[in-house]
Amino acid sequence: MNASTGWEPQIKQFRLLSMEMLELAQAGEWETVTEWEVKRRVLLDELFQAPLPVEFAPLLKDAVEITLANDAQVQELARTEMNKLSDKLRALRQGRRALSAYHDS
Repeated sequence: MNASTGWEPQIKQFRLLSMEMLELAQAGEWETVTEWEVKRRVLLDELFQAPLPVEFAPLLKDAVEITLANDAQVQELARTEMNKLSDKLRALRQGRRALSAYHDS
């Protein structure tokens, strides 16, 4: 990848995908979050196929820092969502047990 055609737009795209993933997670769009993660991984693989030119190091550092912060928030949102789903499953199981007990009596 040469400096004039690839590094800056790809780094900016990496950053944008990370920011969009957080927005999608906040909106509860978990399927799209996982699709964006796949795109982001492909982009990262492409970025690291060649040595990074020194002039793009600050831009990449900024993108990585933003990504790490956003990913931490996405993970927290995912944990919260998983807890909600767990509570719903627990309530569903209790309801089934109650219904079964009612039918058995």
